Amino acid sequence: MPRVVFVNDSIEISAQTGVALPQAALEAGASLPFGCRSGTCGTCVCNVVRGDAYLDDMGFVEKDTLEVLGFAAPARRLACQIILKDEEIHITW
Repeated sequence: MPRVVFVNDSIEISAQTGVALPQAALEAGASLPFGCRSGTCGTCVCNVVRGDAYLDDMGFVEKDTLEVLGFAAPARRLACQIILKDEEIHITW
């Protein structure tokens, strides 16, 4: 089971494998912002401060959105594009 730490809210949860990060945030009561859930609005830009090595590579839509917004750093991701695996990740926003 994936472990997610929402650092800004000091919330730690166990989530279901395969769940998108915004859904886990909603269920946990975390204040992680999100909008479109398709990777195009950029509302959910977050920093993966731990566990980024366990995430899937960025798709072209996520890369393009981050570049347009000026957030091309490797640890910056769109939360809506993060699907939880069986590892622990720590997120800030």
